[in-house]
Amino acid sequence: MLGGMPNPAPSGLSEREAQARLKQHGLNELPTAAKPSLARRLLKSLKSPLVLLLLGALGLDLGVWLAEGRPGVPVDAMVIGAIVLLNSGLETLHGWRAERALDALEDLAAPHSEVLRDGRWVVKPNAEIVPGDRILLTAGARVPADATVETARGARLDVSNLTGESVPVDITEGDTTEAGTTLVAGRLEATVTATGADSALGRLAHLIGGIDRSPTPLQKRLSQFGRTVAVLALIVAGLLTVGGIAAGERIADALLLAVALAVAAVPEGLPAVVTGALALGTQRMAKRNAVVRRLAAVETLGSVDVIAA
Repeated sequence: MLGGMPNPAPSGLSEREAQARLKQHGLNELPTAAKPSLARRLLKSLKSPLVLLLLGALGLDLGVWLAEGRPGVPVDAMVIGAIVLLNSGLETLHGWRAERALDALEDLAAPHSEVLRDGRWVVKPNAEIVPGDRILLTAGARVPADATVETARGARLDVSNLTGESVPVDITEGDTTEAGTTLVAGRLEATVTATGADSALGRLAHLIGGIDRSPTPLQKRLSQFGRTVAVLALIVAGLLTVGGIAAGERIADALLLAVALAVAAVPEGLPAVVTGALALGTQRMAKRNAVVRRLAAVETLGSVDVIAA
């Protein structure tokens, strides 16, 4: 019995039964989190303390300009806005392009397996394999789903990605194989017992997906630097505003002075320079056939001395 269902006939599942089970169990794919939209990516890039300080200065400058009904255009506010958009736009655009490139690679590399359907061995996308299917694997094939081995001839399985075992293990009849492992020698036939999120690899992906991503060392340093600069700029700007008002200056003039000080204290070019440097790094890595999904990962990869394959 497989999950309460009768074992498949010697001729394998029929296409009709396979489609019914596909509707019941879903595609044989790992669970993935919904990808953020461009708008969400853009909002996420605006969370930097330095960017938030610039946005605050932008809002204050626009508020004073509107309150006083000054003629012309708010040049200062437009310059601040352009700096913020340049930095956030570069980061958002690169992340979106990296996602598109990875999606295209995944589509090109969509794996297939030989499956027994209606008495014939046919090639099916791994995503369409269902519990109860009988699959045929030869050396070099990746196991598409958890399965019980029916026949095996000199089969050896690489399970290092699941267990860390560095040496391939011998597989015989009655053994179980897990999705994501690789047959490095021999051939085997097996009956699928679990697919997608119900497989061992699917459960592992679920656990990994629940782990919060820690910021990279560069992100930590930039965040700490940004908070320090923002706090100091706000304190000094506040003191100057209060001092100016106490000295008899107009409130609007005192606020504009605070905005000018805040903008002057913030290294506006720093976020753009960092983003640009990381983007150049990703382009150099792309030329070496390495696609980077997140800009900040470039700095972390640059700190790696040895990669154990």
